[in-house]
Amino acid sequence: MAAARGSGATIPRLGRQPERTEASRRALIEATIAVLATEGYRAATVARIQETSGLSRGLVGYHFGSKAKLMEAVVEHIRSDYQAQTSATGEREHVAGRDQVLEMFDSYLSRLARRPNPAKAMLVLAIESGTESTAVRRAVQDAYARVREIYVRMLRKGIEDGTVRGTVDPEAHAGVLQGMLRGIVLQYSLDPEGFDLESMKKAALASLEHDLSPG
Repeated sequence: MAAARGSGATIPRLGRQPERTEASRRALIEATIAVLATEGYRAATVARIQETSGLSRGLVGYHFGSKAKLMEAVVEHIRSDYQAQTSATGEREHVAGRDQVLEMFDSYLSRLARRPNPAKAMLVLAIESGTESTAVRRAVQDAYARVREIYVRMLRKGIEDGTVRGTVDPEAHAGVLQGMLRGIVLQYSLDPEGFDLESMKKAALASLEHDLSPG
């Protein structure tokens, strides 16, 4: 795969048709993420996305049908990628529930430091989609809900295995965890040079451990 112009997206090489189709779709999704994260929602026009991807004009319509459908595909791509990367953490039954929560929280912020664009793009879509597209807003709502569900399962396991205090409300705390992550993403996005992400991560983890632990 060759790098596209200034985006981190990729231009697919020639190959079999199904491979070319999937490579083109992925390049457009990656280009959209890059534009959303670095230039904002209003800059993410079909023309700008196609320019950033380095692909031929008309492929957004060919692959997705509309800009809204492309944005829905971006949300699903980010969600699926996040779930794939966290499944090893979230589904290790031998790990105590509280430790699963802490590891998942830690891994999210560690990925934010390495690859900030997906989290930033999702935040942009969460903020802007409310006035732009009902379908995109619902896709973001669903993605956020699925993350909360993972935290709910971990917290319930922690209550059962004794690593999370019994008075914790799993649903409410899952929302708090989601809110903490999005707040950190927002602050880091606004001032990546002045915001000490590593220190914030350590402070957040220490606070969570203290809050969740029994006694």
